[in-house]
Amino acid sequence: MGAKPGRAGVRLSPEVIVEAAVRIAARGRPDGLTGRALGEELGVDRSAVWRHFTDKDALLLAVGDRLLAMAAEQMPTGLAPRPLLEKLARAVVDVFEAHPYVGAAIACRTTRGPGEFALVETMLAALGELGLGEGDVARYQRMLADTVLAYAGMRAGYAVLPQEVRAGDEHAWAGAYATAAPGRYPAIAAHVHQLAAVDGDMVFETMMEAFWLAVDARARTTAPPTEPTGGHDA
Repeated sequence: MGAKPGRAGVRLSPEVIVEAAVRIAARGRPDGLTGRALGEELGVDRSAVWRHFTDKDALLLAVGDRLLAMAAEQMPTGLAPRPLLEKLARAVVDVFEAHPYVGAAIACRTTRGPGEFALVETMLAALGELGLGEGDVARYQRMLADTVLAYAGMRAGYAVLPQEVRAGDEHAWAGAYATAAPGRYPAIAAHVHQLAAVDGDMVFETMMEAFWLAVDARARTTAPPTEPTGGHDA
């Protein structure tokens, strides 16, 4: 389908529409995937958007795939597998949180586009260098991807909450949890100050720590036995 000019001289194409939707998403607008919002952004009639996408879900998948591509584009060359995967995971979380309505909506989906393909390719290649068996590479890639996407979706969903709601939730650890009756909730009472100190960075770091422990343990069980290097007794 050929690109058509908009009222402001914009030649519409799927790529142009997706980039406009990403710009709107970065402003935290809940209506960024509507024909009205995109029409206003591009200076075209709202119906023009739907000449390039069959429906809103198709547009969501395309915009979500662009977010994944944005995360992939942040990766420098030459990184070893572990720092590469950690940086990639962090980039996905950051990009989804920066485009919260789309991030929350796309976290449980499969975009089936080049952005997703690039991330999966990078993850599989990196895990393949860490001593995992062939089947385990795919298994642990899915484990990492699903874990990161779940966390990214949660952070994106949290970002769209009103500020006063977020403030109340953040205060709960030091407020409501501190009032929990020790006789009924002794474990909470024992850990209430530590619970209040945990933040998003600590959660992310612990999530990655658990992933590496699992990968290392699996790699040790699948590694071939080491041949002895010394001589044999007569």
